[in-house]
Amino acid sequence: MATADETAQRTADAEEHRKIYQGIMKASAEIGVPFCMGLAMFFTQLVMANGLGVACLSFIVVYVLAWWVAKTFFSH
Repeated sequence: MATADETAQRTADAEEHRKIYQGIMKASAEIGVPFCMGLAMFFTQLVMANGLGVACLSFIVVYVLAWWVAKTFFSH
């Protein structure tokens, strides 16, 4: 049988795990996903032989757009 101290500790641990999980999910949604999408667009432009300038510009545009979408629509 769990004592009151163990129950309080389990509740605190669960809250800490929830905060860590939310931090990881926020970082992946706002940084990781836009970066991967921008990188995919960068290499797509290179493969299509559009040049390095267009590839860099498309990376920046896609990264900013994906970051804005994630920040606006997925953040609570």
